[in-house]
Amino acid sequence: FVLYYLGKVYYMKINQRKSGTILSYIQMIESTLIGLAYTPVMLRLMGQSEYGLNGTASGLTSFLSLLSFGLSGAYIKHVMAYRVSGDKEGENRLNGIFTVLYSFFSMLVVIAGTILIFASDNIFGNSLNEHELHEIKWIMFLTIINYVITFIFNPVMMFIQSHEKFWFFRIVAILINLVNPVVNIVALTFFPYSITVSISTLLFQIITVIVYFIYAYFKLNMRFSFRHLEFSVFKSVFLFSAFLFLNEITNLITNNTDRIVLSVASGTIAVAIYSVGTSFTSFFGSFSTSISGVFAPSINRIIAQSKVDNTDPDPELNKLFLKVGRLQFIVLTLAVIGFSSIGYPFIVLWAGEEYSYSYWIALLLMLTPYIPFIQNTGLEIQRAKNMHKTRSIVYFIVALFNIALTIPAAYHFSRPPFTPGLGGIAAAFATFISVILGQVVFMNVFYQKKVGVDVINFWKNILRMIPGMLIPLAVGLLMSHFVYPDSWIKIIIEGIIIVVVYSVSVYLFSMNRYERDLFTSPIKNFFRKIFKSKKVK
Repeated sequence: FVLYYLGKVYYMKINQRKSGTILSYIQMIESTLIGLAYTPVMLRLMGQSEYGLNGTASGLTSFLSLLSFGLSGAYIKHVMAYRVSGDKEGENRLNGIFTVLYSFFSMLVVIAGTILIFASDNIFGNSLNEHELHEIKWIMFLTIINYVITFIFNPVMMFIQSHEKFWFFRIVAILINLVNPVVNIVALTFFPYSITVSISTLLFQIITVIVYFIYAYFKLNMRFSFRHLEFSVFKSVFLFSAFLFLNEITNLITNNTDRIVLSVASGTIAVAIYSVGTSFTSFFGSFSTSISGVFAPSINRIIAQSKVDNTDPDPELNKLFLKVGRLQFIVLTLAVIGFSSIGYPFIVLWAGEEYSYSYWIALLLMLTPYIPFIQNTGLEIQRAKNMHKTRSIVYFIVALFNIALTIPAAYHFSRPPFTPGLGGIAAAFATFISVILGQVVFMNVFYQKKVGVDVINFWKNILRMIPGMLIPLAVGLLMSHFVYPDSWIKIIIEGIIIVVVYSVSVYLFSMNRYERDLFTSPIKNFFRKIFKSKKVK
């Protein structure tokens, strides 16, 4: 079914952004369903300790991604400037510059990763046994190779994105998502260790970047020029990326501090419980980024061609910010209401009673980025306007505040008489408080006062949408209280009821005409084709 519609999208001459958005939702649904089916199998094949070990290694080595220095945003900005002016040679030189930069960053990854491997005994010596310490070193080694390959081919991936070939990215991702879990399950059946997943991930990453390079070189005519590289471009790239790099540091601190602290304080079981909770937030995040990422090149093009001052409101950008934000609000609110209603029994049946604390961790970590996610088009606007510096500094300060809250909270609640699960809840709550202060309170003031985004009008629109969400919220909470779903059939039935009530209520009381058309057009087209085929027969 998926492959059939991928073929249709490939041959249809439709707008790249539209096809990218459609495919992003196919990918999002596919990733969610596969993740829900694959994770409990992996938990049972690997066991709680091995699964927690994988999460521990990921949390530590993820800091190596900082060595990309946040250059992706700089590439999009500079390549769009060359493309608007028709400077193909300048674009080729830019590809050469970024290839040189990422090759240098790859060497830094090798050096930093080697230091982490040798330091792992001191970091985890008190919480991991000898076998776990040996395995985590190999996992980190494979992850380092993965980062090196990714860094070297980053200019290729950014080049494809700058051409707005979103359908190609999505098709490759969808195919990889289909095959990778199958290979992992087969491999884990014979070798139930964390390192098995790392080997599989590396192999699929190699295949992916080779496919990207072939497409960029032969289809999009990507070329590299290493002659007459301009120092001014290097300087401009680093000046633009310096605060994006700070933002990357902030994101990694926010997303990985909890797991590292829990692994040092309590061990792999606490990390496993926390990781199960975060797996739901990764699904949640994909609902948001599936739309906003598609608009990054368009935002850069609008600003490159605009004559409006950066701090002045731009009607086209404000319209885009509101339209995307409303859509994200509709989708994300359904996820929050559904999970808050049936999430607890779902996790108990899905992962096991020992992961019941993961529900509260997941719910907190869903609510943490809820508002930033519905406004994440604003981040692309800031980057395109080169106004991300203040945001990066404030976010970094808030991330340090998060560390200051998380360390004592996680240590206190993950040790006797408390359980490892309570330590995860305490760490998630510290993250929730920190993000609300920085990414909600500060950012909304900053958008309104400095970026030229009409946040007041945005929230007026959002508030007018809320009445349509109250009915399904009440239905979900009443069902979870009076009818506890203790089987998959009951969970599915309650889930369908929530989705149906939500869809009807939001359609009637929350959506505008544009959103209703988006909702009804696929249904009308489906029935139109059915009736048309019957007439032909």
